[in-house]
Amino acid sequence: MFAPSRHPGPTAPLGQCLRGAGLESKCTPFMVPMMGSVPSYALHGQVAVVTGGSRGLGKGIALELAAAGCIVYITGRSTSFRQTEVLLSGSVDETAAQATRRGGAGVPAYVDHTLDVDVRKLVKILEETHGRVDLLVNNAFFMPKPDALFFATPVWKQPCRLFDEQFCIGARNHVVLTLSCRHLLSRARGTVISVSSAGSQGNTDVFPVSYHANKACYDRMMLALSTKFPDVPMLTLWPGSVATERMVVGKRRFQGWLQDAETPSFTGRAVLLLSKLSFEAKLRLSGRTVTSAEVLYMAGGYDVDGYRRGLSGVEFPSERV
Repeated sequence: MFAPSRHPGPTAPLGQCLRGAGLESKCTPFMVPMMGSVPSYALHGQVAVVTGGSRGLGKGIALELAAAGCIVYITGRSTSFRQTEVLLSGSVDETAAQATRRGGAGVPAYVDHTLDVDVRKLVKILEETHGRVDLLVNNAFFMPKPDALFFATPVWKQPCRLFDEQFCIGARNHVVLTLSCRHLLSRARGTVISVSSAGSQGNTDVFPVSYHANKACYDRMMLALSTKFPDVPMLTLWPGSVATERMVVGKRRFQGWLQDAETPSFTGRAVLLLSKLSFEAKLRLSGRTVTSAEVLYMAGGYDVDGYRRGLSGVEFPSERV
């Protein structure tokens, strides 16, 4: 029985929480994992919502959850008949179809997270269809356009709309959806995992100040929510450098970041491992920020190419004060 008086709080080591849930590493350096996408059904029948799942991290997370048997609602604006990113492929329809082939049930949800009415419609569908949400993954993020203005213009020449657009889809939308789903999460003893970035802690030569300010705001907002709703575990997850479609297309700009880069599935596997924790273990981690590499390292997990990343690779690239 979980005793609140012994709650280790946000200072408890991650390894302690993982060991308490039986997910500590049982692997040795000489063990070789099997490759492939064989469904595990470890989370069979659980209802998950992944925002921003057309491509990138959201897609990788959705596919890993589907392989574990989840019913995955994948939100986004890109559909099979309307692309929102000219240079990047992917849509919620495509991700949902792949999720179903992985062994779960992928459900495309056409949601514009700038519109609260769309969020309410999604929550109504979840309420009427399932009556619960076992896992909410806040991931959707909007990259302002044009790229030349966002990446290559000095901060004093950038319009304020760059921060407004990132805050709207990158911070505020996650708070709105989390609050809207709170009763569904409480009913299922569900968990909220917010995908953010170590960029919230420093500056880089590539991303503008507005990006780092938004990430810092996002992290603090979700931390504040975790203290207000102690019955719903809320964690923040920081991926490392990830070879998403956007990063690969802009490889000249991100050239140093793609060395030893993680795949989107790597973070998906971290989300899956966190979802497998007992409710008591997730409560111990509530309010904490963990990295994908940290979770996989402690649990003995691997990337899709069989590579087991160490904790030395979790820093935000090119970080400077």
